[in-house]
Amino acid sequence: MINNNAISVKIGGRDISLSGSDEPEKLRQAAALVDRKMREMMANGKTRWESAALMAALLLAQEVAEAQEDNTRLRRMLDEHAK
Repeated sequence: MINNNAISVKIGGRDISLSGSDEPEKLRQAAALVDRKMREMMANGKTRWESAALMAALLLAQEVAEAQEDNTRLRRMLDEHAK
């Protein structure tokens, strides 16, 4: 069941209203990760908000892909040891 209660978060220094999550705390945590990455990108004072958002998304997607690869590798290792 989806809860449409809106939550407010700050991402890249902007107030953003988000809704549609039945786990608002997880959404807040995800927003905090994006915010941190964007602030890192904008720390030089030259990166635009939109560019920082795109770079943050790409960096976080790369981290997810690496975690998925690690997960797959570890599952294979567990399967081999279980045999």
